Amino acid sequence: MKPSHSQPRLGASFVLTAFLLLKTIPLETHAQALTHGPFVGAVTQQSARFYLRVEPAARASIRLATTPDFNNAMTAEPATTDSARDFTALIAVENLAADQRYYYQALVNDVPIGEVRSFSTFPRVGARAPFRFAFGSCIVNRRQPGTEDGRVFEVMAQDAPRFFLQIGDWTYPDSTDSPRNPQRVFSAEMARIQATYRSKYDSIYATQKILRIAPVDYVFDDHDYMNNDAAATSYPRPESLLTINVSPEIRTNGIRAYQELFPGYPLANANGGIWHKFTFGNAEFFMLDTRSQRSPNLEAFVRNTETDSIEFAPAPGHSMLAGDASLLGENQMDWLLRELQNSTADWKFMVSTVPFNRGLRGVIDLSVSLQDSFIVLPGQGAQSLLNVALGMSDKWVGFPEEQEKLLQFIHDRQIKNVIVLSGDTHTAAIDDGTNAGLPELMAGALEQSNSLLVFLLQLFGFNIWNGGGQINSFNDAYGRVTVFGADSVHLEIVDELGVLIAHQTLRSASSGNAVAAQNEAAAPFTFELAPSYPNPFHAQHQAGTTLSYKLQQRSFVTISIHDLMGREILHFSKGWQAAGEYELHWEGQDKHGEFVASGTYLVRLHLVDAQQREYRAAQKIALMR
Repeated sequence: MKPSHSQPRLGASFVLTAFLLLKTIPLETHAQALTHGPFVGAVTQQSARFYLRVEPAARASIRLATTPDFNNAMTAEPATTDSARDFTALIAVENLAADQRYYYQALVNDVPIGEVRSFSTFPRVGARAPFRFAFGSCIVNRRQPGTEDGRVFEVMAQDAPRFFLQIGDWTYPDSTDSPRNPQRVFSAEMARIQATYRSKYDSIYATQKILRIAPVDYVFDDHDYMNNDAAATSYPRPESLLTINVSPEIRTNGIRAYQELFPGYPLANANGGIWHKFTFGNAEFFMLDTRSQRSPNLEAFVRNTETDSIEFAPAPGHSMLAGDASLLGENQMDWLLRELQNSTADWKFMVSTVPFNRGLRGVIDLSVSLQDSFIVLPGQGAQSLLNVALGMSDKWVGFPEEQEKLLQFIHDRQIKNVIVLSGDTHTAAIDDGTNAGLPELMAGALEQSNSLLVFLLQLFGFNIWNGGGQINSFNDAYGRVTVFGADSVHLEIVDELGVLIAHQTLRSASSGNAVAAQNEAAAPFTFELAPSYPNPFHAQHQAGTTLSYKLQQRSFVTISIHDLMGREILHFSKGWQAAGEYELHWEGQDKHGEFVASGTYLVRLHLVDAQQREYRAAQKIALMR
C-alpha cells in the first residue's frame, strides 16, 4: 500500500541529522545503579545523615516520611556522585521531629529506587525513657551468603535496637603487605580504602539486616585502619621485635576516607583522628579512636642488657590517645577528660575498640617473667609467652600511665556512672568494675572465630570478668545494653542463636562507678553439675570418667562434650528427666567410637524446664593417653 500524500516522509538527511543531534544531548537515563545503601548514621533528635553510592555519576538524594507510603514526604538536598569520592553521596537532613519513626528510600535522578528502610530519631537530650542498643566488633564478612552464617545480625535486628555501634575491624583488608614489602599496607592507597568501605556495605552481607532498621555509628580499629596492633604511623612485627614505620599519609587517608565514605557525627579534631561523641536521651557516648594517636606498642618493652631479657617498662608519655606531640589542636585524652567532667548525662559510655580491663596487666607481668616458655593455644599453635605479653600490650594495660590517669581523674572528680564498651578480642565478657577498674562489657566476636580468651584466662587463674562471658559457648555474639532511665543499665551478651550468655545489672551510684545490683551471669541454682571423677582421666575401655548432675525439678537434659575449638565431640540427649541425681560415664571416645587425643575438653549441660526456661553449666576435664 502506498503512503497517502497527507503523510510526510522523512528524508535520509533528516534522519541522520536527528540521530547526530540526539547523540550530543546529555539525556538522563536510569543506567545509573544504586550499588550500596542507603543507610543512616549521625542521628540526633532533629537530624540524620544518609549514605548511598550511585555509579556512574548521578544526582542522588533521599526521600523521608513518617509512613511507608511516603504521604507528605520530604526530599533532601541532592548531591552529585563522582569518581573522586567513589561515587558516594552523604546526604544530610535537618528539622526532623524528635523520637519519631521515619521511612526512607534512595532517589537517583529524582526517581525512587531500592528498598524502603526505616529508623527513629533520638529523643530530646536529657529524656529518661528506657531504650536499648546493640554493639560489637570484628566482622569478617567472608562467610556470607551461607544460610548458617551472619545469624547474629538477624537476632540483633529482632531486638529492634535504637542504634548499632560497630566498634572496629569491620572487614579485615590488612593483607597487602609482606616481609619483602612491609610498607605496602592497604591504607597507603585511597582506592584500596574505598574498596574496603564498599565491602562493609555490600548488600550480600548479613550486616544489612541491622542497617535496614537502625542507625549505625562506627570507629575503626587496627585491621580496618592499617594492620594488626597498629599504632598511628607504624605496626609491630612481634616475632622480630621490630616496629615497621609507614608514611604519615596513611593516617590522613584513614581520616579522609572516614569523612567521605561514612555518615558519621562531627569529629572532635579531624587533624588527628576520628574520635567524637553523641547523645541519646540521658546517655552520652564517647567514641574513642585508639589507633590514630597511639604510641607504638613495642616501645613499652626494653631489653635489660644485664640479664639479656625483655622487660615491660613503658616510658612517661607512652600513650594510646595522645601519642603524637605534633598534633594541631586538642588531643584526644584532654578532650575525653574535659567531656567526661562536663557531661550532665546520667550515663556515660566510653566506647573503646580495645579492652579496658586492668586485670589483664597480670597477664603481661606473668608472661614477661616466663618469656622463654611456650604455650600451645587452640587454633594458634605454640606461642612464646613473650608474644602473649606483646599482644596484651595492645590493650589499655599496655598504657598504664594513661589508664591510671583516667581512673584517678574519674575518682577525684566523682564522675559517676562511666561504663566501658569494648571489642577486639574475638570473644565476650562482663565485669562490674571490680577487676576492670570501670564496669565493662566486651563484645568482640560479631562474625569471627572465637579466640577462647576468657576461657583460657580462667583456665590459668585469671578470673577478671566477674559478670561471666564466653567460657563454654563460643558462638558469634553481640553486646546488648538496656538503659532504664536514671535507675540502672542492664548489660547482656547474646549469641547468634539468641541464647543469653551472661548478664549483669548496674545501679546508678551517687558518685563514682555504677555498682552491680546483682551478678546474674551464673544460672539459677535449680541444678548442680558435680565435678567429674577422676579428672584427669585415662581414655581406654573399662576406665574413663564419671559425670554427675543433680536436678531439683523435671527438666529436658542434653549433655555434650567439646574440644577447645568448640567442636562437638559427643552428644547425649537424655530427654525429660525427673528431679534426682544422675551419672554419665565417658571413656574418651567420640561419636564414631574412636578415642580422642589427649587434652582439655568441655562438658556442657543444657537444661530446659517445664516453663521453657533454659539453664547451662559447664566444666573442664583433662584426658591423658
